[in-house]
Amino acid sequence: MKELLIESKGISTNEYFIPPFELREGELVVLYLYGGPHFQGIKTELVNIFTGKIKNENVIVTKSLTYVDYFRESKFRRLFFPIRVGEYLKKRANLESEFIQKIYEIPWINKEVKINELHWNSKRLLSLYATFSKTKYIVFELAGLGPDDAKENYDIVRNEIKNGGAAILVDWAEDMRDNCDKFITLEWLSV
Repeated sequence: MKELLIESKGISTNEYFIPPFELREGELVVLYLYGGPHFQGIKTELVNIFTGKIKNENVIVTKSLTYVDYFRESKFRRLFFPIRVGEYLKKRANLESEFIQKIYEIPWINKEVKINELHWNSKRLLSLYATFSKTKYIVFELAGLGPDDAKENYDIVRNEIKNGGAAILVDWAEDMRDNCDKFITLEWLSV
């Protein structure tokens, strides 16, 4: 049997309930939160639990996940000292990993390209590859990506964790319902 990484007996607040689930080695679990103004708050709460930043009495995390955070740059930095791909990877990635080379397989990306000049999907791929260069145990989202880009990012994760690792996708869309190991839907307790 595959190693158990996260065991949730159900996450409950006054507003919502996330049914029990387990995350095992090699699995991809989708947590469907619906779209709306609540998404960011609930996502942040869940990410903090799965990354081990906060404890929840109903969740046992034996292997903390790493959140694939998307790139942010202050306006000052963007205008006067924009971060370049090589600098970002030097600070955020394991430069010995094969994943670093994958970002350079995209024809228009090299070490000198300013990240703020990249398309949104390329920025997301950069963050994903940087995270995968350090760990294969991740929690991620696809917000801001169109259907094709979301599928590309999702497929990369799906293929990588087959070789060891695990992932939780926190999502507002049901697109991946039929292409995951477990699909867990948030249940509203109050309206």
